[in-house]
Amino acid sequence: MIQPHPIGGEPPPTNFRRRKPELRKRLRQQRNALSPAQQAQAAIALAERIKTLPAFQHSQSIALYMVNDGEIDPGKVLAWSLAHGKRCYAPVVARARAAALSKPRCQPHKNSLRFAEITAHSKFQRNQLGIAEPLVAADELLAAEQLDLILLPLVGFDGHGNRLGMGGSFYDATLAFKKAAPHRRPQLVGLAHEMQRVEKIDAENWDIPLATVVTEQRIYHCAELPTSQAARARPPGVN
Repeated sequence: MIQPHPIGGEPPPTNFRRRKPELRKRLRQQRNALSPAQQAQAAIALAERIKTLPAFQHSQSIALYMVNDGEIDPGKVLAWSLAHGKRCYAPVVARARAAALSKPRCQPHKNSLRFAEITAHSKFQRNQLGIAEPLVAADELLAAEQLDLILLPLVGFDGHGNRLGMGGSFYDATLAFKKAAPHRRPQLVGLAHEMQRVEKIDAENWDIPLATVVTEQRIYHCAELPTSQAARARPPGVN
């Protein structure tokens, strides 16, 4: 069962599968209602917290996302990373399947992602979902396994690292290999506005849990993979 924080005395949902789209819609509306000033302030605070993470500090190849639907913006993280010599990537949908099919051993899910490098000179185009993607040749796209760290966008999350996405299963399909090998790279860190935290999200059997979630207010160190169910949140400013 998903149990969001009470909003206006609203009772918690009682049926996960029936209420999941409802919760997703509400959380998206809330983040899209943030003003540009609020989004900018959140992006700055997010970047400062991410820079304290050992997973970020030790990673040289990092995937981020391009904002499209009110997500907390990792743009400050991108700018800092490029300025400090890290290689940054963005997910690509449109050419991912074609690139994967060019490799005989790969059997890509229809919604799997590949990752295109971002540089100071990158040009972008919008994919079928309206999300900006770097323009690179298909043979230059990387698989998730080739990255050190992926910063994932979240619609909702709980303290155990369970995530609610947009419903397309792109990241779940792309990261399915981590179900059998959770400690295999890349490391996964979810990014969200603090308002997107809910009390509990019942995970589906294909969901990939997160060890860490970062918001503009806190760093959540979630359940140790793959067995521990303990979770803790660090207060603002605590690394």
